[in-house]
Amino acid sequence: MKGIEHPELAETEWLLKFYYLVDMTEHLNQLNVKMQGIGNTVLSLQQAVFAFENKLELFIMDLKTGRLLHFEKLKQFKDAYTASEPAQKLDLHQLAGFTSSLLQSFKARFGEFREHTRLFKFITHPIECSLNAVDLGYIPGVSVRDFEAEVADLKASDMWGNKFKSLNEDLESIARQKAELASKHMWTEMKKLPPEDQLIIKTWNALSVTYHTLQRVSIAVLTMFGSTYACEQSFSHLKNIKSNLRSRLTDESLNACMKLNLTKYQPDYKAISKFMQHQKSH
Repeated sequence: MKGIEHPELAETEWLLKFYYLVDMTEHLNQLNVKMQGIGNTVLSLQQAVFAFENKLELFIMDLKTGRLLHFEKLKQFKDAYTASEPAQKLDLHQLAGFTSSLLQSFKARFGEFREHTRLFKFITHPIECSLNAVDLGYIPGVSVRDFEAEVADLKASDMWGNKFKSLNEDLESIARQKAELASKHMWTEMKKLPPEDQLIIKTWNALSVTYHTLQRVSIAVLTMFGSTYACEQSFSHLKNIKSNLRSRLTDESLNACMKLNLTKYQPDYKAISKFMQHQKSH
């Protein structure tokens, strides 16, 4: 705005933090994109968070050594400042401290995810992963005795075991396609890919009823809310429904409008019309 000065734009320390924040925000945005969207399971969200924690450790070393390979804007500012003030050196250790604090915040916020690591892995690798009573304690009403017996039967069955091998091949293919589409910023095409949660639950539902305890565990994990995406999407649709006639909305009509906005179901109008009585003109 006219008449307002910003002396901080001439302060080296302030600009150093500013460019650091620009680069770090870009990294956080990339994580945010991975965690959004329908069909993401708590398994994939956990992997994304843990991978970002590993990157934060890398960022800390990058700042301490002054390489700045992962801070493009900050490096440009540092190089320009060093060229104009060769006798002055920028202290990046404070920025490394900020990154360390961010890493600790992630570890604290997502600490409970680590307690479920084996449980999450079991959903896609039941033949390789082993669980105990502590892991199953998070899911109420699951019989450890029945669970252990069904796992023993599953590991001995080549037929059911091969289904999970096929599942992981499909998940690997989807991950590869997502990465390729994301690199080209083809977000619309990415939405057309089969949701991971549907592939996983389809595999578990294909098992016979003798594995009902394992199926119950898989459903419990796959229905965990890994993010607030679904809630935020609902609020967005609710804003669209609101109008100058919103005072006339009843609970029933509002509930119907929300279902229509959120459902993926596409009615077959041609099939429905065949069973409708047509009004002939007189």
